Amino acid sequence: MTSQQNEVVDFIKHDRTLSGARKIYNTLPNRSRSFHHQLNGMTSTPANLERAIYQLCRAAGIDQRKMNALLQSPVVKKEETPERGVVILGAGSSGVVSLAARVMTFSADTAEWPDIQSLAADIAEAKDRKAEGRDKPSLIAFIQEERAQLIAEEAKEVPINVKKSIKLREQFPFIKKKDCPDVLKVLVNDLISAYDAYKEGREKLWASMSEEEEKILAQEIVDNFIENKQAYDELEHFHKNGTLLGEHPIFREAEIKAELEKLDGEELRKRYQALRTNVSRNESKAEKAEDVEKKAEYTEKAADYAWQRDYVSELLKSKK
Repeated sequence: MTSQQNEVVDFIKHDRTLSGARKIYNTLPNRSRSFHHQLNGMTSTPANLERAIYQLCRAAGIDQRKMNALLQSPVVKKEETPERGVVILGAGSSGVVSLAARVMTFSADTAEWPDIQSLAADIAEAKDRKAEGRDKPSLIAFIQEERAQLIAEEAKEVPINVKKSIKLREQFPFIKKKDCPDVLKVLVNDLISAYDAYKEGREKLWASMSEEEEKILAQEIVDNFIENKQAYDELEHFHKNGTLLGEHPIFREAEIKAELEKLDGEELRKRYQALRTNVSRNESKAEKAEDVEKKAEYTEKAADYAWQRDYVSELLKSKK
């Protein structure tokens, strides 16, 4: 199996949480763009978790038979070891998870008192500093402070990649030429916008934020660059070959928009009603579907029809 498949299998065996699914799905190159946006806004329900697991397997290339077989077994949670590391029970693993990983996965809501004491002691030993008190609130605050520092330290590494977006016109000189395809210019603007979003998010990391807000913001910063990998691939391919790769979702969107823009007012009104009906129909089917694959299929269709409906609505407004 590939490393991506191993990661998804490990998730199904030992995690099966929506937050865990979201974290892995955002890194998969074959993920669905529409479901990616839906997943980030999902609440933790059994139905949503089923959809997320199905989409994870689909993006990683794991067939439904394998997925169903994995889901037949109960989740084997991670537990503390005497070495104060974390091993996965039942997986034949002997590797101890790093202190940083333990800090990042710490949850004040679910952690037991002995685990809190153990983790705080390990942080104190590793960083040569102590919590302000030995009571539970003080130790939790001590661990959360360490988490905030880890997030900030990881964020510092991002500019190495981000700086590429600032020098895009030097890296890809064809952008300056008049015959450069418009779609590539759009991708460049998106990448530069990502840099601005990073800077704003980076500054917020230093502000007074809750633990949950820190996790959400840190994930948004990471997502910003994962989302733009396809854009870099398009630019690099054109730079080397002089032809469009055409795999970025923007190409399909551009084709659909061009088709819609050719329609007159009456045709747009009919298309709007049809798209509105399709959105409603597929949302209803997704809600009623018991099969995970069908549920995911209808959800994706609804999202696809929805953005087209919204674009037609904008076109209608412009014709008034």
